Amino acid sequence: MTEDEPAVVVAYVHDKEVAYSWHRSFVEMIGHDMANHGRFIRGGYIAMHYGTDGLVAARNEAVRTFLDEAKADWLFWVDTDMGFEPDTIDRLLAAADPAERPIVGALAFSQREVGQDGMGGYHTKPTPTILDWVHSGDQAGFAARWDYPPDAVVQCAGTGSAVILIHRSVFERIAAHPDMGGDNWYGRRPNPSTGQVFGEDLSFCLRAGALGIPVYVHTGVRTSHLKPQWVGEESYRAVTPPPPATEPTAVIVPVMNRPQNAEPFMRSLRASTGLATVYAFVGPDDAATWQAWRDAGAVVVECEEVSFAEKVNLGYRSTSEPWLFIVGDDVKFHPGWLDHAQFAARTGAKVIGVNDLGNPRTLAGEHAAHLLISREYVDTVGASWDGPGNVCHEGFRHWYVDDEIVTAAKQRGVWRMAMGSIVEHMHPLFKKGADDPVYALGQSFAEADAEVFAKRLEANREG
Repeated sequence: MTEDEPAVVVAYVHDKEVAYSWHRSFVEMIGHDMANHGRFIRGGYIAMHYGTDGLVAARNEAVRTFLDEAKADWLFWVDTDMGFEPDTIDRLLAAADPAERPIVGALAFSQREVGQDGMGGYHTKPTPTILDWVHSGDQAGFAARWDYPPDAVVQCAGTGSAVILIHRSVFERIAAHPDMGGDNWYGRRPNPSTGQVFGEDLSFCLRAGALGIPVYVHTGVRTSHLKPQWVGEESYRAVTPPPPATEPTAVIVPVMNRPQNAEPFMRSLRASTGLATVYAFVGPDDAATWQAWRDAGAVVVECEEVSFAEKVNLGYRSTSEPWLFIVGDDVKFHPGWLDHAQFAARTGAKVIGVNDLGNPRTLAGEHAAHLLISREYVDTVGASWDGPGNVCHEGFRHWYVDDEIVTAAKQRGVWRMAMGSIVEHMHPLFKKGADDPVYALGQSFAEADAEVFAKRLEANREG
């Protein structure tokens, strides 16, 4: 221990309870600090209860105390639902600098609800609190950086205040600026683009960013975050590896006027499995799309067929793999999707639905828009109600193709839902993509397709 080492004030806000993971981490941090640099021992701690005035007032009061007592130049926030390593302060301080990196957070995750589970709960997804300021059309806002580099100090637009080291100069600069609200460092601010009010942590980052103060996250300083969640088959399958897929699969993807979708589609597929071959079916007057899919590595088939159903049926006739996967071009393949899907087939299923992380019926396990289908099933029975050799009823232009295939499979007892098989649908309905004329074209046939399905369902009801 030496006086030359920077001291650090540890601060936290609390109500009546703290997590055991936080308590254990805090005790072990004290032991580490006493045996090494004594940063915490010299700086002290600030424990601030938040009552009727809430979290914002408690954080602001903690900062005022930190600045007034002047025991150290660095403030270390740690929320009472976090778990962290004993040397977290040392590692963050090693990456920090009063001028160049005055704000350095640890790698932490929040919990995002991604859809209802059909039973009153929600499917949840860990979300890294490394946030970029992203523009989409005339709106802007914070968006998670999903592909952050491991073990690196990365600059970002914002992060949470769960585990973060901040130099006192940051608070002083914000308080001194006439447009920042004085000593209201954590007062909630609206998004200037949408009017949405940010939480106190991102509001602090907005103030820092407005003054040109950079925010960093050290992705090698890891934490755990206690969050409640609803656990079910989807979450179980996501963390329980199935046996590896063994059978080749033909990925049948009808494409139209979206050359920009080819490269990300193929990149995520290649990263997920080596057993899938992509067959892209494109019209003769769509040269840009044809070239993009060929350049990305797909087998491109030029065809006169127009509708999704017609192109899928052509895909069945043009391929030989034992499995067909029918899908649109606006998806992202997650690792293990084919393993999970083919594992579901080991119970005798012939039509397997995959999880698109968006459609409420899919998240409830009742339906899927993207389907893995056995070729032998199509050969002998047919995936639609049209008999052997037919995957899709060609009376549909776009919608309800999947409804007929899933309904027929359920009637025949060969349907399974593979919740751990994730092929994420980047659709504007789920706020994951921009609307375009192709979506509008499909939507224009929705009412007519619904009528076709209703008539065919009545004619093909069981019993």
